[in-house]
Amino acid sequence: MDLLCLLLERPGELITRQEIERRLWPDTHVDFAHSLDVVASRVRMALGDQGPNPRYIETVPRRGYRFIEPVTAGREGGPAIALRDSKRRLATYAAVAILAAILAIVFVRARYDTFVPPQRPHESPKAPAR
Repeated sequence: MDLLCLLLERPGELITRQEIERRLWPDTHVDFAHSLDVVASRVRMALGDQGPNPRYIETVPRRGYRFIEPVTAGREGGPAIALRDSKRRLATYAAVAILAAILAIVFVRARYDTFVPPQRPHESPKAPAR
């Protein structure tokens, strides 16, 4: 998501591999070349932009990437704000789902005895009478 936001900040403009590394992996020591290739591939897959003729993201070999589809802002602030809003909305949905799961667990635990009859302790076998 961060790579897509970065590309959408300046559509049509080449974003160099060095700039992407500075912005997305500033303080980490990762195999950057491979990591960036994997991330770019995942963004393309999410956009359905796979194949020899890209529609959204163009690779400039050994230099960087650019978002090539024309971008129009539907509201003030452009597509970067729309993507941040999408992230926020997704986080809200995740939080609601987690809260609902916690409430369901609490409800079931509170009503456990109603759903599952109590087990009777096993009686010890009686010794045979002599």
